[in-house]
Amino acid sequence: MNYAISVIIPVYNVEKYIAKCLDSVISQKLEGRPAEECIEIIVVDDGTPDDSIKIIKQYVRKYKNITLLRQPNSGQSSARNNALKIASGEYIYFLDSDDLLPPNALTPLYKLAKETQSEVVIAQSKAFNNRRSWFIDDHAEVASAAFRKVKFTHRSILIKTSPPWAKLFKKQLIEKYNITFPEGIKLAEDWIFVIHALYRANHISTTPDITYLYQGRDDENNPSCTQIVNEKVFNDLLIVYELTKQFNLPDPQIRYIKIFILKSLLYRLGKFSKDNSFTVTKPIYKSVRSFIKNEIGYSMIGIFTPERRLLLTLIFHGFYSEAYRVANEKIKRSCLRRGKKINDATIIKDYLSIVRKNRFTLTREIKTNILNKYRLLGWWLKFNIAKFIAAKSVQKNNIVLVGERLGQTANDTSYYYFKHTQEKKSTDLAHYFVIEKNAETIKNLAPYKNVVHYGSLKHFIIFHKAAAYIFSDSMRDVLHQWRRVSHQFSDKKKVFLQHGIFATSRAKGYYDKNSMQRRNELPDKFIVSSDFEKKLICEQFGFENNEVSVTGLSRFDSLPKFRKKTNNQILILLTWRDWLSQKNATEFEKSQYFKKIYELITHPKLISFIQTHKTKIIMCLHHKMHKHLNMLDKSIEIEMVQMNNTDIQQLIIKSDLMVTDYSSASFDMLYQKKPVLFYWFDQQQFFASRGGPLVCPINGIPGPILNNANDLINTIIEYKNNNFKISQEQLRTSRKFFSHIDNNNSMRIEKTVSGLILEHT
Repeated sequence: MNYAISVIIPVYNVEKYIAKCLDSVISQKLEGRPAEECIEIIVVDDGTPDDSIKIIKQYVRKYKNITLLRQPNSGQSSARNNALKIASGEYIYFLDSDDLLPPNALTPLYKLAKETQSEVVIAQSKAFNNRRSWFIDDHAEVASAAFRKVKFTHRSILIKTSPPWAKLFKKQLIEKYNITFPEGIKLAEDWIFVIHALYRANHISTTPDITYLYQGRDDENNPSCTQIVNEKVFNDLLIVYELTKQFNLPDPQIRYIKIFILKSLLYRLGKFSKDNSFTVTKPIYKSVRSFIKNEIGYSMIGIFTPERRLLLTLIFHGFYSEAYRVANEKIKRSCLRRGKKINDATIIKDYLSIVRKNRFTLTREIKTNILNKYRLLGWWLKFNIAKFIAAKSVQKNNIVLVGERLGQTANDTSYYYFKHTQEKKSTDLAHYFVIEKNAETIKNLAPYKNVVHYGSLKHFIIFHKAAAYIFSDSMRDVLHQWRRVSHQFSDKKKVFLQHGIFATSRAKGYYDKNSMQRRNELPDKFIVSSDFEKKLICEQFGFENNEVSVTGLSRFDSLPKFRKKTNNQILILLTWRDWLSQKNATEFEKSQYFKKIYELITHPKLISFIQTHKTKIIMCLHHKMHKHLNMLDKSIEIEMVQMNNTDIQQLIIKSDLMVTDYSSASFDMLYQKKPVLFYWFDQQQFFASRGGPLVCPINGIPGPILNNANDLINTIIEYKNNNFKISQEQLRTSRKFFSHIDNNNSMRIEKTVSGLILEHT
């Protein structure tokens, strides 16, 4: 039988995982066709000593598309190579036996491969364990770039996606160049296969679709091979480095290779040093020193943080006993003396930095622990008093508790929904809104009853009495200590009233079903704006159809359906960068984020535009950016406002055009048929940390994407000259994000909430 895809699964000691792994493949469909018709599954027994094979044989008997190969224990590379010899699929996909495929994982890969005729297609992956799930930055950066038909050596970052999984390889490519996995190596050997395939491929395409779920195993009795650290691991890494030389790659990719090897060495040096004596560890240090001196160079060590750099620096200079102490987190003054002896400023600087940080951290931890215990005691007392009072109450069980942004604001979707319930009074539900008493936007709630202060006794009583909770960020919107008590309230209904359409950002994967379930925040209903968005949420976030409701977003109800007149006003609304939160003022000023903002708002062409056309430009800053306002020139002719204490919706209503990077507020403009310009000056880094967009960044973003200030300003001028009229292409792309444009979204949400409570009672 001719299969479209052959999925290759090596098996060793995975009896706990293999059934779920196989189920995830069997349940796949490829462009609507069931797996048995188009997906070949080759399972290779690598001499596994457990009962994995008993489980696999049950699947082999049941499904005709599963083949079982047997071999003596020879390693994962040998298993994959043997499977490649018999694979009949047009394309090859590798899956580790303790990992999973999300629903409909292979279709976007296969479709893109067919459309582009690329011999390698790379997709997004996501990691998870018993506590959380997260995106793997390097993979996210490559996948979310949405490359089309690019050459490997023309895009340096392609080398950063080292594993063979979450990729589709043309079988013909592998056969033509005899591309195999090097055998006898148990760490990073698959990277050589990947580099070889990418190097030989006609061209490569990538997609931000999630097609792989990598399981970070917590099983200490049965660790994966990547968790085991012994002498061979270090030797393997050095062999892998040597094997990369055969491809004669350009300097930028060689730099990535060196960084990858150094990171791998660092991670394992720490583990190995803690598990072994100095006598056992010293030969490894000597080997690493020789490698760094001959292949890497001292300057490359400087890219790491002081904590990590100090270990490598000491090894480089041959200070092995000091390196061993540092690896075991025992920082001695002898380290400082070593640095002074050879006049190495890096050792001195890093030692002093670590000592200061350790002292500060210890003091802060002691202080924080004392305060937290005191606060938690008071919290528990108040919470249980509230529980007692709520139990004595005979009030009807129809209370709905609403909150947003940890109780800090009343200006987003939860607020507009609450506003609707107070003004329309269309159901028997009693809605309460919880907010910090000192919040800037609490004034928006002044006309309404049922407003309670976050953390008050009344808040806790309402929380206990509520039949349902509505949140827009996390369940901490309605109770700060939710994670401590969530198990007691599993019977309460939860509605996730997202504060913006999901399209340009995955929010680090925080809102996929797996992540929300692990936080005990899995909503009974996930509110979305359109059938198109529902499809995205189901396919990429893992929700079922009946868990997602297409009602439209509540805050859209207060928006006009179209612009009545132009106000000659432009709104710049940029999102925050999480990696800047801990930066001091000097570090922040050096960041690309600040430099790009400053470049834009001080650009002579933009200043000339403002003066010539008498155009008002307002920049709405994230609250974390506000503390850096003193860095901006006070003479700038752009008005600065803060997001948390501003009526953003009124700004959006009055503005004729929005400039944003990745904000979901762009859809509030598009709802009114107003143009949006997307300023993506750090696309790769942002998507690497956030997991990429849900829609294709090439043709799925509803508006022009600009990468530099000059092009952005020229485009602003073009729109101004055209009276800020939205283009037909942008209008057509944006319409699929709105199933309802009738100002009845809150009413539909309320009916959804009522239905949930009625169903529960």
